[in-house]
Amino acid sequence: MRLGKAFGIFLMLVSVVLAMFYIMWFFGFISGFDSELAVKVPILIIVLFFFFVVGWTGYVMYTTPMPRSVRRS
Repeated sequence: MRLGKAFGIFLMLVSVVLAMFYIMWFFGFISGFDSELAVKVPILIIVLFFFFVVGWTGYVMYTTPMPRSVRRS
């Protein structure tokens, strides 16, 4: 079996296991984990990713030189 296929199977299994863990965490079946955090943590990650993209876009706009045809002399 090629390494790519083996890694694909590994990713599928990990995704199923983590999805089951998240569902159990979300509905409070796992003691010791606050089920409210199952909602807060993914939202925090999504918001931080959004602000990262906005900041990266601003950085690229700031550091990219203007084309010669648009420059004002």
